[in-house]
Amino acid sequence: MKVQHKLTLVSSLVFSLVFTVSSALIYFNFTKSAENIFFEELARKASLTAMFYLEEDEMSSKEYKRIEKRFLTATANQEIRLYDKAGNIHFGEADADSNITIKILKTIRDRESYSFKIDSLYYYAIYYRDNQGSFSVIIKANNPTLNAQENEFLKILLTALLVGIIVIVALSYTLSRIAYQPIRNIIEQVKALDVTRDRKQLTYPQTRDELEDLFKEFNAMLDKSYQNIQIQKNFISHASHELKTPLAAIVGDLEVLLNKERSVAEYKSVSRDVLHDAERLEKILKNLLILADLEKQTPEMRSGQRIDEILWEVLDQLQSEYPDTQTNLALMLPEGRTDVLTFTCNPTQLYIALYNLIENAAKFSDRKPIDITLELAGERLQMIIADKGIGISQNDLAHIFEPFYRGGNVSRTRGNGLGMTISSKILENHGIDLQIRSTVGAGITVRILF
Repeated sequence: MKVQHKLTLVSSLVFSLVFTVSSALIYFNFTKSAENIFFEELARKASLTAMFYLEEDEMSSKEYKRIEKRFLTATANQEIRLYDKAGNIHFGEADADSNITIKILKTIRDRESYSFKIDSLYYYAIYYRDNQGSFSVIIKANNPTLNAQENEFLKILLTALLVGIIVIVALSYTLSRIAYQPIRNIIEQVKALDVTRDRKQLTYPQTRDELEDLFKEFNAMLDKSYQNIQIQKNFISHASHELKTPLAAIVGDLEVLLNKERSVAEYKSVSRDVLHDAERLEKILKNLLILADLEKQTPEMRSGQRIDEILWEVLDQLQSEYPDTQTNLALMLPEGRTDVLTFTCNPTQLYIALYNLIENAAKFSDRKPIDITLELAGERLQMIIADKGIGISQNDLAHIFEPFYRGGNVSRTRGNGLGMTISSKILENHGIDLQIRSTVGAGITVRILF
């Protein structure tokens, strides 16, 4: 069942329940009040009846005539019976009433007055003591007007309930359609969405309510999905290209080698090329394994690791690989604040991250010096890696952390586009902030905040 129909059903059921309970309370209160009024009238008639039958010998003729006139007028169309203590009818209707039992007569004597209703018949009784004896004075009456009023009132309430249910169903259905119209529009838009092709956003009215918040969050999710899909596409495209290049080179070298007999020098030359391409392929696969490992598990941390010691290991390794590139290290910490150099980390992973970042600087610095600074930023250690190389455009900078993505101006420099991805993931897992700024032709500045 659709939410719109559920809302209509629930609101209708709630209205029906509330109206039914209210109508029942009103109806029973009305009937009870009307019956009480009728019983009060019967009570007055019962007193008048007792005086008419039992007080004649104690009144003057004039007083009795007045009582008789009132009695004959008030008790028309009503049955009157006076029972003595033995339960025999002493005055009034001679035939017995099956509804008046010995138990009821006893109740009348015990309570002095007693009223009850059986079907549509109303009874009111008093226990009257006189010099002639004590009698149970019982008046039996039928009130067709009251019964008709009750039936008519019940019909009005049932009609109002039926009309009210019809109105509330129609109103709830209309309001729910209006309320859920934006959702239906969104559903139609979602059905037509294809985030694998174009970046699309849902359009919705500015209602400033929870629905607008929901649609905003959904649009944000769509944007993230689109970005992730594009990253996956780029990953597959670049990965296939990076893996295919060394494989194609290996296959090509071996095909040329086997085409005819070669000299020993040619065999050695081709073997070196094959070995170089195989090492390149091995490095790509190794980086992919590192990246996959970073995605699936939390690194094992060790406390008390010195950032400067890890940095010196990186610089020693880079000196052997890039002997022509000068690296300047400046320790700009205040005196006595070497405590910020101590960090809880996975030293192997942090070594890889710093190595990749500084190697990038060396690789693209065009043999110009690299400046590395360790300084205090607030109460945190900040490392700045700055080169004066070829730089990177702002468009490429937006994709710099995507796997296998390489800038448009680095095609002649060897690499596979995984170093920055691995470094950013390692730093993210360690809670380390990374910022990169660059200007084409003026170099790159990397800020690492521990």
